[in-house]
Amino acid sequence: MRLPSRLSSSKSSCKGFTLIELLVVIAIIAVLIALLLPAVQAAREAARRSQCVNNLKQIGLAMQNYHDVHQTFPLQGTLGVPLDNPAQRSNWWGPSVFVHLLPFMEQTPLQNAFNFSASCVVGCTTLGRSANTTVVNTAIQTMLCPSDGNTVYPRGTNYAVSCGPQFRFDVSGNLATGVFVTTRAFGISAIPDGTSNTILCSEVIRGDGVAGRDNGAERYRDVPWPVGGPEGSGINQVMPEGLPNLQAYLTACAPRVQARTSEINDAHNSWAFARMHLGTAFNTIQPPNARQRDCIWYPAHAGLITARSRHSGGVNTLFGDGSVRFIKDTINQPTWWALGTREGGEVISSDQL
Repeated sequence: MRLPSRLSSSKSSCKGFTLIELLVVIAIIAVLIALLLPAVQAAREAARRSQCVNNLKQIGLAMQNYHDVHQTFPLQGTLGVPLDNPAQRSNWWGPSVFVHLLPFMEQTPLQNAFNFSASCVVGCTTLGRSANTTVVNTAIQTMLCPSDGNTVYPRGTNYAVSCGPQFRFDVSGNLATGVFVTTRAFGISAIPDGTSNTILCSEVIRGDGVAGRDNGAERYRDVPWPVGGPEGSGINQVMPEGLPNLQAYLTACAPRVQARTSEINDAHNSWAFARMHLGTAFNTIQPPNARQRDCIWYPAHAGLITARSRHSGGVNTLFGDGSVRFIKDTINQPTWWALGTREGGEVISSDQL
């Protein structure tokens, strides 16, 4: 008679989780994940940003070592004579600064494979371009910021050299405000503003190759500079003297951006190209990560080529002394212009950065 009683007691003591208890546990787990995920993501982004800084430091060290050997920084867009047609020679078609830095970045075999006697790497005739196809199509991890995550252009670059606060990069003489232009190589002795106050290189973001989808790297082509020809000329395209023209240009650019007129999505698709849009040059006309998308005058590869990054709040920037600093998006625009010049004579204090 007692056996059923014991069985009954045993059964009543074996309880499972109720549905409400399971839902509570799941809710608690969800809350914990929601609390921890931002911290994990922040830690990952901090690691990516650290790698980005390290990439720029490697580029800076390569530039300093190049300078020790040559007493100047490399030229941007230097050319030999194209194999098939000397008339094809153009300062827009030559190799980038980074091609010259390859031996100082542990990439000597890659530079040895580069044919400088046919040093047009983009834009010229097929034979000229094909001479360096292997090198141009090689991806270099040091040139890629892990925060970008772009897989469309693995041979691209997230770092570009500064031509200063000017619309075009193929100028010379007193109008060459930045350290890197197509017609003249500058050394530290040509930077009286001080190497710690002069930008060598900063971040850019690569296009995604997809029209109509915002990734921040879209540009809008064939918007002419208001005066001095469509690509600008003289002091009218240099800041701050050209500020009224810049304001007119931004006004002309805005409706293009809104309507997505003549949109192109292949920005900075090669570390080996010297061109501003496709390759490794940028200017300090607009502040970092400017809300206004870039418009360009594509036939001359002049335009608004703005420093941009996937890091929240600013861009990592390499200076002439080899230091890498994070420049905030909120930097005063004249200060950004001043940091882009070699010999503007501006006085910049640390609290302006």
